[in-house]
Amino acid sequence: MNIYDISEKYEKLKKSAFRHSLIQIYDNGLIMIEECREVLLFDENSIKLLLPSGTIMINGLELSMRSYSERGVEITGKLHSIGFDDSGRKPKQ
Repeated sequence: MNIYDISEKYEKLKKSAFRHSLIQIYDNGLIMIEECREVLLFDENSIKLLLPSGTIMINGLELSMRSYSERGVEITGKLHSIGFDDSGRKPKQ
């Protein structure tokens, strides 16, 4: 197998990879998000995450991340609002 065959197989795999995230909200105190790629912003009032299909911004009070792993992220605190940017691209910093 040469490098071109490997590259072609990689591109096919990349297209079939997850392009969505599962988001579960429990009352206004817990949110669980699967397939989180990167934490872009984190403070006690705002959390911005990169998902496969774009970014999500979570606003609230006393926000904290109880866990962050390959499977996803678990955020607790008093949730006020959630916004989405589905451009599918990582924002410029």
